[in-house]
Amino acid sequence: MSEDLVLLELNARWNCDLPFGWVPITGPADNSKEINIYTLESFIEWFDDGAMKLLLTDTFSISAVYEVQEGGAVAFVELDKCVFGYNGFEHLYTDASFQFLLYFSHENSVTAGGKHLIEAIHLAWPAYKNHFWNPDFLQ
Repeated sequence: MSEDLVLLELNARWNCDLPFGWVPITGPADNSKEINIYTLESFIEWFDDGAMKLLLTDTFSISAVYEVQEGGAVAFVELDKCVFGYNGFEHLYTDASFQFLLYFSHENSVTAGGKHLIEAIHLAWPAYKNHFWNPDFLQ
């Protein structure tokens, strides 16, 4: 799928504003019941690259994801080559059917979108309730 079509599909399905970004933090989206936001540090401690790759493989039977880097660059990347996290640039990940999103943002947060992804995260991470992102600093 072309870069433009990937961005259009993400915008349509997940209310993104790509290539600008995805801002689930600032307001309700049509799919807001399918979105949870966690603190980046705690999420990464629990879901290192290996754990996240295994979770995505087991939950969605996938071996590759679309990776959208801040600025809109899109690549289809094998899971084995993904580095899930924040490196100064925001990154968004989804599968070829756009049924989930993982978004690593500047706000020291990780947003998970999609019912099945959230359920898998909560099953694998019993303490998730203690690690929801607190947006107090935005006020």
